Order: sequence, then structure tokens, then C-alpha cells
Amino acid sequence: MKIRWLYFVLISSLLCQCAKQTSPTGGPTDETPPALERSNPKHEQTNVKSSKIELTFNEAIQLNNAREQIIITPSVGKKFETTFNKRSVTLDLKADLQENTTYNINFREAIQDITEKNPAIVKLAFSTGSYIDSLSINGRVQDALTEKDQNNYTVALAEASDTFSIFKHPASWITVTNKKGQYALENLKAGTYVLYAFDDNNRNLIVDSKSEQYGFLSQQINLTKNVDSVKLRTFKLDVNKLKLISARTTFAYFDIRFSKSLIRYSVTPIDSTVTVYSSLQPDLTTVKLYNTISGLDSLQIRVSATDSLNSTLDTLLYMKFPKKEATRDKFVATVVKTFVNESNSILSSQFRFSKPISNFYTDSTFIEIDSLTRIPLSQEDYAWERNRTQLTLTKKVDLNVLFPPDTSTAESKKTKSPGPPKKGPALILTKGSIVSIEMDTAQSFNLPISYIKKESTAAIEINVQTKEDFIVQVSTRSGTIVDERKNQKIFVFENLPPDTYQVRMIIDINKNGRWDPGDFRTKTEPEPIIYYRNAKGLKETPVRANWHLNPLLITY
Repeated sequence: MKIRWLYFVLISSLLCQCAKQTSPTGGPTDETPPALERSNPKHEQTNVKSSKIELTFNEAIQLNNAREQIIITPSVGKKFETTFNKRSVTLDLKADLQENTTYNINFREAIQDITEKNPAIVKLAFSTGSYIDSLSINGRVQDALTEKDQNNYTVALAEASDTFSIFKHPASWITVTNKKGQYALENLKAGTYVLYAFDDNNRNLIVDSKSEQYGFLSQQINLTKNVDSVKLRTFKLDVNKLKLISARTTFAYFDIRFSKSLIRYSVTPIDSTVTVYSSLQPDLTTVKLYNTISGLDSLQIRVSATDSLNSTLDTLLYMKFPKKEATRDKFVATVVKTFVNESNSILSSQFRFSKPISNFYTDSTFIEIDSLTRIPLSQEDYAWERNRTQLTLTKKVDLNVLFPPDTSTAESKKTKSPGPPKKGPALILTKGSIVSIEMDTAQSFNLPISYIKKESTAAIEINVQTKEDFIVQVSTRSGTIVDERKNQKIFVFENLPPDTYQVRMIIDINKNGRWDPGDFRTKTEPEPIIYYRNAKGLKETPVRANWHLNPLLITY
């Protein structure tokens, strides 16, 4: 009895293994995708009435995330259903088809073979009327700032109307970009359209400006013939109304939080005898206020905030602080490299503070040449940003004093007894010279001054030809802006460390001194950006020490 039972289990196990569909072992890799043998309706069939599509392939297939992979235009939404059985696929659109309309279905990677997951290349067009629409629009989608090709972005087309909004209404015709940012909308009928692209993260076919990057063509397309090479430039801009989210005490501070990033703000006490200190936090949506109203229960303030669309919010608030001692932030002071350039004899240094500074004693700051020689600094040598969280030192110096020439003869150098190496000049800020609004004291700073010689740096000469207002920027390959000039047609970017740079020109259409993204509501596209490209079409410009590049010509 036991032997029969074991024999039964063994046979059952073998039969189950034989029934499983697995990739064959050994032999060359299967790189051939499933081929479509027949479809109902057929490709470019007219007078179609059924909303069910049936496809049959030459080998066994499987489905891969069909609801996201299949693109149907005009859109029927996401309610369609897809099923498969061995070599067949059935697509039920679950929608009433429009009359006299050409439908275009791109299956992308929804249908694959079961061995190597090779996607079947299937596009199907059919019409509910007597003819197939045949017009098309193609082009490319790129990031407006970096020119990076936007992969897997939704490109959408909607019939133009006075009420259509990319932020409220789904488009009727859609496609998706490839890895090179290229797109093609096909089987379109003649008409007037709005064309746009966006990173449809939530897959609702509507642009969410708060979380998704998008771009659009400001002019409507009057489609009467095929349109080629339409570039869409994408950007990130929240078009929602600027709102005050909260204004409340947070530990030892009073925080004002807004719904969007700010480009500028102001906090003004109604009582002009009181000084209010504040700082914009790294998230750019929160303004932190510090307690300077000792003895007062609260203080009325006027708050003004402006977002990147130049929308302004003005409001009156009462700021309050806890009566009990609360936890305060740690005070952090950091400094950027301190250096002097041989080419201009300018000493530069920059300090950043985590809290606004209430007192800065310049008589406790100086340049130390040696134990006997000091160069004093004055208030005129320093510049504060508005909220007193950033301090910049710029001072013209005598290089012969900072770095005196070595007058020793060769003979004296031989006979000179060895000793400790001579220290170079340093920028000194003694302890107590910097005091925060909360009476924190910064540590002392002893900052060696680097001497950047002209032969260790590079220079890039620029020649601009345009009739527009403009900004020319030089940046590292990672995108960090190193320097910029406004409305100068011939100039030189000097004192550049050896590196690989990119040079670009922003056309400042609204003359506000910065790059502005587009605004669909006003049908304004992003301000143009033109990158300098070499003879090979590359944006990167490598420079070495002691290089002076002849004029790079940028035209618009």
C-alpha cells in the first residue's frame, strides 16, 4: 500500500513539472519578439463598431502591466480590460466609440513572450467612420534648463478651446517619449490643438503642477498637414495660489509656513520700535522668526511673500513665543574658502550662519601677516545679505605685503639653519566677534589665505551677438553656477579653476535679471536658453591651468 502511494506521488510530481512553462536551458538566447498573425479589427480597418479588439500571435505570450503600457488615443480612460489565453489577447475598451473617429492603439511592452520577455511590436489603427485619419505631429521633449532628454514623458494633444486647461482636463490624444525624448502622435484628424508634455507620475492624464514637471507649446497648432520637429521644454512650476498654511510657535520660534516656495519675503513689525529677525528655511516655504519681543505677550507683524509667479500674499499676524524656556537650534557658522587672486588683488571670503547675527565686531577681525604685522578690517570691507545670515568679505590688498618676495640669495639659503616652515597670512576672527540674535558666540576663526596665481587658473572669453537682454552663465558640469554677467557682449570669465565648464545664455525677455519658467495661464513659454556648443556639438568646455580660451561666440 505504501509503495503504491509513493508511486502515485512520484508520478503526480513529474506530471506537474511537465505542465510548467519555463525557459528552455542551453542554446542561444531567444531575441525574436512575438509576431502578430491576425487581429480583429484589422490594421486600418474602417467602419468598426465593436469596442473589443482581438489579437493572435505566433507563440505563447504573457501580459506586462497592460493598463499602464497600452496607450489608446483618443483616450478612453483607464477602465479598459485586457486578458490573454496562450497566444491570444483580448482588449475590451469598456467605452462607447465615437462616430467617424480614428483610434490608434500602441501596446508598447504590454505583450511579451514567456521565455525572454521580448515585447511584441504592435500598433493598431482603425476607424469608426469610412476613412483613416493620417496626420501626425512629432518632435522631442527636453528639460528647459539642462536640455536633458525626457524619457517616458506623456505627450498630450487636446482640441483647442477657451476653457481647456492642462491642469483640469485630460487630453484626448497621448503618446510617450522614448529614451531620446522623441515622440510621435499619429492618425490625427485636421483641427486646432493644444500640445503639451508632462511627467504623469500619478497616471491621471492631468498635469499636477505641484509635483510634476511639464512643458507646452504657447501657440495652438492648426493641423492641416504633418508637423515635424516640435520641441517641448519642460520645467517645474507650481501654479496653485500662494496660501498661508500655518503660523504658530514651534519650540522657541514662531514659524510661518506657506504653500509654495518663496523668492522673496518681508516681515515688518507694526510697532516700529521693535526689531524683528527672521530667516527663510532651506525648504523655501517656511519663515522662522526669532524672539526679540521680551516682555511682550505678542507682537503684530505684517508679512509679505512672493512666489516664482510673482504672486504676492500680504497679511497681518500676531507672533507669540512660549513663556517657558524652550529648546533652541544649535548655532552653526561655516566659511567658504578664503583666497586672494593675483589678477585683481582682491581678498574674498564668505560666511554662512544658521541664525541671524545681531552683533559683529570688526575691531576683532584682521589679517595677520606675522606675529608683528596685522592689517585691520573695517565695516566697509564686509557686506551682509538682508537677513544677516550671510556675510561676505571683499578687500583690495597689497600682494607684496601679504606675500612679500623672497629676497634671500642662493648662498644665504644654503647657510640658513633649518627651522619650522614660515606660516602664510591668515584671516582672523577672534572668539566673540560674531554674536547671534540668541546670544550664541561663534568660535574663533584662523583662516589661511590661499594665493591663487594667474598661471594656475583659466579664462574664457565670451562674445555675445543678440539684440535682447541676456544673462551669460558659466557653470560646472554638475550645474553649479560659477559666475554670470548681464548684458555684457564682450567680456572674460577670469580666475576659473581648471575644470570642465558649460556656458549658456538666458534670453531675459521680461528684463528681471533671472531665468523664468513658462506659465500656461498666460501662454508664456520658458525664457530661451542657448548653450555654447563646440564644433562637435558638445556643451562641455574643458580648460586647463594657464589657459585663455579665445572668444566663444553665442548668438540669438
